[in-house]
Amino acid sequence: MNATEMKQALEQLTDQDYQAIVDGAGLVIENDETLVIGRPDQAFVIFEMGDESFDSTEALKASLMSRAEGLIQEYYQYNPVSKAYFNRALQAFVQEHGPEAFVSMPGKTATVAVFAEKGEMVCEDASSTRFEYGLNLTLEEAMPALAIRNKVKNWVQSGGAYEDYISVNVCRFSCIE
Repeated sequence: MNATEMKQALEQLTDQDYQAIVDGAGLVIENDETLVIGRPDQAFVIFEMGDESFDSTEALKASLMSRAEGLIQEYYQYNPVSKAYFNRALQAFVQEHGPEAFVSMPGKTATVAVFAEKGEMVCEDASSTRFEYGLNLTLEEAMPALAIRNKVKNWVQSGGAYEDYISVNVCRFSCIE
C-alpha cells in the first residue's frame, strides 16, 4: 500500500469506523490492500489514538489524510509487506520476466531481483546498484528450463520466497529505535 492507496482506503471508511478509532480501536492494514478496524494491539496496526485526541471524526480523518505519506513510510520501516501481497507481486514479476530470470545456478546468474520498497514490490535488473542485495532463487546445480519453472513455482507457492524476504530483513523488522 502506498500513500495514494491509503488515502483512497481512508475515503472508504465510514463515520462509524472513524468513531471506533476515536474510541480506541486500531487502524489495520489488511494484506497491503485495504484498511480495516481492529484491536490496537494486533499485528499490522498503522494508527491508534495513543495520546492524541480529536474533536470529531472529521478531524481524525483529515489528520490521517494529511499524514498518510508519513504513516505509510513509518509503517513499512518496521513492518514487512504481507505474504499475500508479496506472492501476488512476485507471481506477476515471474509472469512478466519469466522464471529463468529469477534463478542463479552454476553457469548462470539471475537477471532480475526483487525488493520491497516503501510498501511496494519492485523488480530490478542487473544494472541496478543494489541488484546483488535483492531476492532471487539460488539453485545448487544447473537445471533445464522445465525444472527451473517448477522450482520457481514451488519457491513462490510454498512460501519459501516470502521466508527468504523475511530472513533478509529480520533485523530491520525486529529492531526498535
